[in-house]
Amino acid sequence: MLAALTFWVAAALPYLRFDPAQFGDLWSRRYPLLVHIAGGSVALLIGPLQLWLGATRRRLDWHRTLGTLYVVGVTVGVLGAFYLALTTPGGWIYSWGLIGLGVAWTITTAMAYVAIRRRALDQHREWMIRSYVVTLAFVLFRALVVEFGALGVGTPGEQAALAAWFCWAVPLLLTEPVLQLRKLGAVTA
Repeated sequence: MLAALTFWVAAALPYLRFDPAQFGDLWSRRYPLLVHIAGGSVALLIGPLQLWLGATRRRLDWHRTLGTLYVVGVTVGVLGAFYLALTTPGGWIYSWGLIGLGVAWTITTAMAYVAIRRRALDQHREWMIRSYVVTLAFVLFRALVVEFGALGVGTPGEQAALAAWFCWAVPLLLTEPVLQLRKLGAVTA
């Protein structure tokens, strides 16, 4: 929650001042960016509370309501994200990394929704964890771009392209063994 809130204050909130200098080369695409920020903010800030409410089984009425808001937030955020990814001047590798992120965000959230509609609680929990890992991906993207720049890894365009793929693919790859090992532990116990 701390990482999500810090990112939101530092990276998302400044755009709400509607200052052209803040948007830079995104000024011509400010409305899709604001749509993405609005939806992504809902998912980013609700996600930790949702995971806690679901894990503790407390206030399931709130969990359902906030879950609906989370799905709406992801839907709105991903619509803005797809538009931005398809119109970015950053090159096709960068664009497709962002499109992959949007697809992963859509699929993981949709699978969590389908699982809960079918009352598959364990699958719902796992898909929600994956969904929130993907929601946090752009937080990691920003950190990676800064880190790659500090380390002098490639050109700025290469740094952005690498971060666009790394920010969601690697965290999902690391999350999956954790989810599966928990099940293996339960089987052997």
